[in-house]
This record gives sequence, structure tokens and C-alpha cells, in this order.
Amino acid sequence: MSFNFKEIKESIRIKDKEIKLKVLTFSGKDGDYYVVVSPALLVSGYGNTEEEAEESFKANLETFCRDLMVLDSEQRDLELKKLGFLKEKYHTKNFSKAYIDENGVLHGLEKSSIRTSMLEATV
Repeated sequence: MSFNFKEIKESIRIKDKEIKLKVLTFSGKDGDYYVVVSPALLVSGYGNTEEEAEESFKANLETFCRDLMVLDSEQRDLELKKLGFLKEKYHTKNFSKAYIDENGVLHGLEKSSIRTSMLEATV
């Protein structure tokens, strides 16, 4: 048996008025509601269905990006640093963060409904 562990590298690239994201998301059912969460961004969404949860997440992600873009670059860098993202040395518009959950499970969700996805988005 062989295992191939791949490092998951989450990143944010800000260029002009565009933000490109590559972050992990977790989704599943919590009680009566479906949820989608990006732990790296502290953004989530919920709804009565998976589709509603995804739409709620997208709306909240757009709000996060809009709020980030109204900050000056120094404030934006500080906010991203608070989330654990650091500027890449030679790519000053790139911010990256590695996130590895030690158990591989987001607690509080019904185990049978948990999905892990890599979100790549341009906002």
C-alpha cells in the first residue's frame, strides 16, 4: 500500500480590482441546515438545502472580497495577516496559507454529509 500526501496550499492573489482565491471549503449538514465553511477566510453560508447554503456562502464571500478591496493596501495586508496569509517574497500581490486539519474532520457536522472541496474563484 502506498500513500501520496499532497500539500494543500491556499492562496489569495490581488491584482488591480480582482481577487483570485484558492481555499478549502467544507460542507455538510448541521441539524436541520446545510452549511458551507471556509475556515481560512472565516466565511460561511447556510440554508435549508445544499444549493441554498452554497448561494449563501457565495454572497458572503462576495461581501468579504468587497470589504477587503475598500481597505488601503496596508490595512488589507494586516487583515490578511490576521487570517494567517502572508505576502509571498517575490510575488507581492500573492498571499498564501497552508491549512491542514489534524483530524481531517470539521466538528459539528454530520459525518455522512461532509464534503471537502478546493474552491478556485475570481471575484
